[in-house]
Amino acid sequence: MEQRQAGEIALCFSEGEIKGSVPGEPPLEAAIPLRHDAGAKEEVLARFAADPQALYGLLQGKLPEWLAPLSSSVMDEEAVVGCSCGGTACSHAAAVLAAAREQLAAEPLLRLVLLGLPREALLAGVFAAWAQASAPAAGSEAAGSVAAPKEKAPAGPSPGEWLAEAAGEGRLHRPGQLLAEVEVGVKPPPPPEALRPAGDWAGLLPGARAEEALALVLRHAAERRRPGAR
Repeated sequence: MEQRQAGEIALCFSEGEIKGSVPGEPPLEAAIPLRHDAGAKEEVLARFAADPQALYGLLQGKLPEWLAPLSSSVMDEEAVVGCSCGGTACSHAAAVLAAAREQLAAEPLLRLVLLGLPREALLAGVFAAWAQASAPAAGSEAAGSVAAPKEKAPAGPSPGEWLAEAAGEGRLHRPGQLLAEVEVGVKPPPPPEALRPAGDWAGLLPGARAEEALALVLRHAAERRRPGAR
């Protein structure tokens, strides 16, 4: 459950529902029930486990395109809101719905709270999927060593909980650009006759025609590197 304050409206996000409190005498409560597919939670975990870059982007506030239709129906125009005032399509319900939509747009992770996947549960689920994928195959020597009796581990947080906390605090490795996003500008080399030696060779070899000799060497080397040259 996540609580947010949107102006004068207090919002509470939980699995399958958003509640909003509108100030007044007495305060009025509006509730937005949400619908989603039964397997949406498992699909979200599987997709993020297969795409670490998307998970990192979500933690930075970037919503994957595929998440919106899976996460909730609160952004739909026909979203139903019930209010304690007993009215139909009242101003209180409209205010809560508008505040909820604005908050969801600002914090994409709240969409996962509505699926029952707050940040800690999301990270723990993804790390568990990674651990299962990297587990040794049954019958292998590594699997036998894992199954061997071991001393009882000391009490404390599990590795998944520790990693979830570290990821939430930004203490894990942060990936950079994808290979397809890196651009390298490469220009064709100048023609051999335009090549000149770099530096002040005349000062190093006074009285010698060093620059002319180096330019000649550069031109011959460039010509030999041309396709078909022997």
